[in-house]
Amino acid sequence: MNLEKLFWSRTKTDILKFLVFRRQGVSVRAFETELTWSFPAIKKQVDQLEEAGVIKVDKNNNKRSIYLKEWIDEYIRQIFLYTLRSDLDDYFQTLRKHVDKYYLGDMFGYEFDMDIVIIHEATGKELTPDIKNQVTHIFANYHTDTVKLVFMSLDEFNKRVRLTDKFVLGMMTNAKECEVK
Repeated sequence: MNLEKLFWSRTKTDILKFLVFRRQGVSVRAFETELTWSFPAIKKQVDQLEEAGVIKVDKNNNKRSIYLKEWIDEYIRQIFLYTLRSDLDDYFQTLRKHVDKYYLGDMFGYEFDMDIVIIHEATGKELTPDIKNQVTHIFANYHTDTVKLVFMSLDEFNKRVRLTDKFVLGMMTNAKECEVK
């Protein structure tokens, strides 16, 4: 899904991602620092989002704090999580020889302490740093502070399943399994 087409602006999309995944109650100047867009570009998009009823701007003294409206916060979050998962799926499709499956956890609303666990083939070990960097980059495009990421070989995964490892059983029970096809 092309979020820039959906929201009609890359700046607007970045503002919404920041409010969903990073923090709310920030000023336009804080957006300028964090997002590297110009003040006028951010101000214009903030004004449009406020006119559309998506955000509220609290004006106290000389400070303006920007928040997503409560009624829409979860809907926008779900759109971004959908596109984040699509971006991950697209990336893992290019690695289907090396990545067997992955599990989505905490950030995606599943009761599992990790955000993503990647199960890879033993031959994929040399690719692990590249995969880690790319997955971290994908998450960073959504302005997430950090990503809790675990790599596990398929052999280790199967061994830990046989040994009824608490981490793996919790992952299998509480996280969302995604096959790489």
